[in-house]
Amino acid sequence: MSIREYALRALVPVASPFLSLGCESYAPSPEALAATTREARAAIEAYVDAVNALDVDSAGTFYSAAGDFVWLEEGVVRYRSARESRESLAGLAQMASSATLTLSDLTVTALGPEAAVASCHFVQEIGMDGGAGFSFSGAMTIVLRKEDGRWLFVSGHTSSSPAQPEASATRGGRLLNVRVTPWTPADDRQDLNTDSPLYQQ
Repeated sequence: MSIREYALRALVPVASPFLSLGCESYAPSPEALAATTREARAAIEAYVDAVNALDVDSAGTFYSAAGDFVWLEEGVVRYRSARESRESLAGLAQMASSATLTLSDLTVTALGPEAAVASCHFVQEIGMDGGAGFSFSGAMTIVLRKEDGRWLFVSGHTSSSPAQPEASATRGGRLLNVRVTPWTPADDRQDLNTDSPLYQQ
């Protein structure tokens, strides 16, 4: 037996009681985890209400001021502080006449008594004075942490759904719904059957 193996075997019996005690002491109860889930979900819903009311002051308080705050969009770091997030939200509120943020399939998982992660699908609709407005949608993930009794956003990521515009066309008096999809190299085939009835129409 090597000296290293001997040392490891000697340490395990000594450390085991402390490891067990630590696990028993810090393992959150199911009730505590359930409370975490409820509270974190309520915080997200309150944030959505504030955004939809264009209440920048209230919505901005949900961003953690801690130094580890980060928010990504499309895989790129967009905001590195709560201040940057609030400024962006304020800019949006200044040019918008209305905002409707809708979350669906919201799942909140407790990571512990003071941490949770949420994922959902979102649709953001922005109304503009004198304009048609715009909207975008996609997936969102949020990491929340309880700080001074409040659940705040520590990190988040959004990714937009791929655009799939629809067009209409007619053939032989019939209205066809045509969904436009991105071209891929697999579509560039040289073995197309030109005798197909599709080519005779």
